[in-house]
Amino acid sequence: MIIDALLRDQYSINAARKIAKLADSCLNKNARDRPTMNQVVEILKQAIQDSQKGTNSVNNNFGASGSKLGKKNPKLR
Repeated sequence: MIIDALLRDQYSINAARKIAKLADSCLNKNARDRPTMNQVVEILKQAIQDSQKGTNSVNNNFGASGSKLGKKNPKLR
């Protein structure tokens, strides 16, 4: 993952990974495989919380509990 060096220590690496995975999932050709806007908002909220906490835990489904995102697209698990 490439991140601007000027942002060093201003974000959680796990939050950056979540956002990168989210961006990738938004680029799926099939609209059914893309997250809904509600899911996007929840994932971004979780990433912000992770950054604020400075958490290092990896949550491969972006913290969207019960969301269809992880179920629809196995590569996001």
